[in-house]
Amino acid sequence: MAQIHRLQVQKELKNCSGDQLYCFYKNEIAKLPQVLPHIFKSVQILAGDGNSAGTVRLTKLCIGSSREEIMKDKIETVVDESRTLRGSIIDGDLLRMYPKFEYTITITPLVTQGEEESCLFKLSVEYEKENEDVPNPTEYMEMSSFISKAVASHLAKKA
Repeated sequence: MAQIHRLQVQKELKNCSGDQLYCFYKNEIAKLPQVLPHIFKSVQILAGDGNSAGTVRLTKLCIGSSREEIMKDKIETVVDESRTLRGSIIDGDLLRMYPKFEYTITITPLVTQGEEESCLFKLSVEYEKENEDVPNPTEYMEMSSFISKAVASHLAKKA
């Protein structure tokens, strides 16, 4: 029987409202190549409207300094009230190491003193390893944390 593993990363993002960041992840994810062109080569909506359950996206990205990967994911659940997106990887390079890879993104606005807006970005993943020698996907978690910070900075500049 396959063992399910879990990892989580969370990061407080200053100068970015939770609504702004959630809106980007839900509605504007195809703009990632404009925000981080050195990581994202393209993000295409293959099915669905791009911002609701059933949406299928194809992403081409660079991991590390030179490794290109293709990833196809499907949005399973969108819960606007809690600013939560759930999805799964359904095709691509990641599935060679992790036959099951599901993620949950939750963005929580934080109350701060003064006028500064901030939020908490939380990514949780559940995955199954192809075999015992496969490392945990910490590289992907670290990259997701970096991406969330870069997107928050991009949104702060636009405001």
